[in-house]
Amino acid sequence: MMVDLAKEAFNTQNFQLAVEIYERTIKENGPSFDLCLGLANSFAFCGHFEKAFDTYASAFRLGNLTPSSLKHLVSALVNAVKQDNIATSANMSKSCMFTCTICRGLFNEPVTISCGHTYCRKCFERDQSKACRTCGALHHLVKTSNFKANVLLTRLIESWFPNENKASCLKAEGNKFFERRQYDKSIELYSIAIELSKQDHLLLSNRSHAFACLDRFSEALEDAERVVKLRPDWPKGYFRKGCAQFGMNHYEDATVSLLQCLALDSEVKAAKDFLSKSLHKILSPFPNDDVKALALKNQFNPSLLTQLIRANFDSALLLPHITMDKLEQLKDIIDETLFSATNFVLEQAEVKPSFDKDEPCSSVQVPSSLDKKNSASFPVKSASEPSSRTESPVFFCRGTRSRSQSPTGRNGDGNRKRAREPSTTQPPLSPQETPQKQQKSAEIVPMDVSKTLLDVDDFECSLCYRLLHEPVTTPCGHSFCRPCLDRCLDHQSNCPLCKGSLVEYLAERRQTRDESLENIIKTYFPEEYEGRKKLHEDEMAELAKMGEDERHHIPIFVCTMAFPGTSCPLHIFEPRYRLMIRQCMEAGTRQFGMCISGGESEDEFSDYGCMLEIRDVQFFPDGRSLVDCIGGRRFKVLSRGHRDGYNTANVEFLRDVPIKGNDVEAVNKLQENVYVEVKNWFDNLPGMQRNQISRHFGGFPNYDADFQGNPNSTAWLWKVLPILPLDPRIQLTMLAMTSYKERLEGIQRVVEYIKRRQSS
Repeated sequence: MMVDLAKEAFNTQNFQLAVEIYERTIKENGPSFDLCLGLANSFAFCGHFEKAFDTYASAFRLGNLTPSSLKHLVSALVNAVKQDNIATSANMSKSCMFTCTICRGLFNEPVTISCGHTYCRKCFERDQSKACRTCGALHHLVKTSNFKANVLLTRLIESWFPNENKASCLKAEGNKFFERRQYDKSIELYSIAIELSKQDHLLLSNRSHAFACLDRFSEALEDAERVVKLRPDWPKGYFRKGCAQFGMNHYEDATVSLLQCLALDSEVKAAKDFLSKSLHKILSPFPNDDVKALALKNQFNPSLLTQLIRANFDSALLLPHITMDKLEQLKDIIDETLFSATNFVLEQAEVKPSFDKDEPCSSVQVPSSLDKKNSASFPVKSASEPSSRTESPVFFCRGTRSRSQSPTGRNGDGNRKRAREPSTTQPPLSPQETPQKQQKSAEIVPMDVSKTLLDVDDFECSLCYRLLHEPVTTPCGHSFCRPCLDRCLDHQSNCPLCKGSLVEYLAERRQTRDESLENIIKTYFPEEYEGRKKLHEDEMAELAKMGEDERHHIPIFVCTMAFPGTSCPLHIFEPRYRLMIRQCMEAGTRQFGMCISGGESEDEFSDYGCMLEIRDVQFFPDGRSLVDCIGGRRFKVLSRGHRDGYNTANVEFLRDVPIKGNDVEAVNKLQENVYVEVKNWFDNLPGMQRNQISRHFGGFPNYDADFQGNPNSTAWLWKVLPILPLDPRIQLTMLAMTSYKERLEGIQRVVEYIKRRQSS
């Protein structure tokens, strides 16, 4: 019964209560495997790792403690050390142009997904989360096989980085041999590729894995340590190092390396599995003593357990015979890992690339302080690390990250001192630093590219023949200016180049830009980028001016009659009006004019109309849309014109002439009489007809007596006009009037005429 209560407390995360119940049960009934294991798990989640290791060791002697039995210990350790990722993809995306934010390497068959971020095809296919590592957008229904490689980005990589591209091809060949378990052949190809691209951490990681498969663990460790030096922010490098150390029977070292991996990414399942095995190996060699005799007063005899541990381990960092200060070295190591990853991206910015070289440079050097810091990061037994200065990987561009808060001590003491302060020339950003300062450090550090290879014409939009602006990449891999592609999709749902179907793209109506291409243009062609940006802003400013003044140029939708303050839903399907609505939205005006047709020609429309303000737009998968509008100012057409296929007009906005003096009382009485007459007419309509009008126009409007100070006088009158069975020409005449009194008298005559016809 007590055991069930302890398990329930553990499952509800009341770990301290679980500890108390387990300890009481052991005191009363004596230790058993299940009780010791439950107590050890509870100790671990409470943060009492010294007691937890004592108790796990006891459980090992009482039963079959398998690596899977240590899953709760692994989870507790990971929870204790994990931090927010240092070089997160979201931050890397601000500055990386050629780098996959999953593998941190040069793009290999880059695919740009629907949110606008680019990854290596295999990286995205292997990512089980189906969420963009940069923005978090979910892509559960996305099939990467439906995306073609980004044509422009692929061409740039092949042209600008030939050695790295050739090394990538050799890596792909080596991977094929690896899959066939021909590890010697794969190592040979990886080695050739490394000679071409010495700073490619992915090649070293692959070769380390191949060495490990051949049980050549010392060579695997050497490559893994080079990976960690090159990319201290990449979790997989620490995983490779931990696997090699595990193969060399350095279980304590492996445990530390695997925890470093999990501190950077707590979701690496393989690292958790190896961590369980390492911890199992650490605990398993204890002599088979009778630990039941050690259970006195709810705790184990520390002196005997200390003797047993010291007899088997000389430098274990995690075991309870080591003092608390020694145990906290593990946290210092994790802190140092996070610190190194943070400062790695910051120190990259200290190196300024040169654009004056004739030959493309494939690497930049890291300041020596980083080497010193990394070499001091691991106070555990391991193979010696290379002492020569290491160069940074070419494909990493600087990102932004504030240093994570250091985890508190195992017993909740957050004020302990660091055992060792890292050597660095630039401190990491603190959490207290302002967002502006963090944003300032998110500068793009371009890679060196020969001037002879830089050609702005490579980034020309094939639709407008200008520099790409707000570039988007379609699933078929072609890149265009976003406004240009949208205009093409108004007419057809196929790619303008390859004629591939863009129905899915059109259905999503995605407005995201290809960040990699945009960053490349910003970085290598800054003057051209600013010029193209200004040209686009000038075009938008011209559109935004429409309707600002009393006389100005506005777009005209030739369709139906619209009235001030009255809802006017529209079904947009013609390409020219799709473009017009989108331009109104992009310019921020959200307004256009509505006129009725004035003849057979499309250029013939009424001399008077009403402005419509867009309240909402709902797009259909085929590009059609429903636009919810409401009437605004009235206008008189002064002249007509065209823009991008639709009609435009220079107009003068109208307003009712103010009513002065004694006429106010007379007009007020007149409007009361007109409202009553129209309301009586509406109430006497047949029920079905009245219900149809109510559903369409929202019922009969409420009375509004205030007609002064409003350019269109009262709102109820304009809502009555669409209800009355009037000829559009009469409605247009009412719209053109600037005298509220004359408009009321006209409505009164119309109602009297309708009543006479109904009575006759």
